Amino acid sequence: MVMKTSTLIALLVCAVACLFAGCADQGETTSGEGAEAVPDLVVAITSPKTGTVVSGDDEIEFESSIEGGKRPYTYRWSTGLDGVISTKSSFKLRSSETSKGRHVVVLFVTDSSGQQKQTSVIVTTL
Repeated sequence: MVMKTSTLIALLVCAVACLFAGCADQGETTSGEGAEAVPDLVVAITSPKTGTVVSGDDEIEFESSIEGGKRPYTYRWSTGLDGVISTKSSFKLRSSETSKGRHVVVLFVTDSSGQQKQTSVIVTTL
């Protein structure tokens, strides 16, 4: 059986439109059998607060709050002045163990599904 050119063109146009609309995507699933929906990762620094000023041998407590995502999480705390300062969810550091100046402290968290989020605060050490 020979297909008419106009019918063939119409079928090709429909197939291309379906591909662009995503209805033919069979590769990735976000729900259904065998797939678990992972809630969005939410990252917060609960301590120190932005604007904190420390001096001498004051202790700075670094704490995080993580919601969503998929456990376990990996943590990376860093500053522009001192680089990576910890890979724990919370820790303490003496101001005398840091460079003096204005620190933008960044917490970067990755969950086991690959989601990544970051947040930051500003701390000044004298």
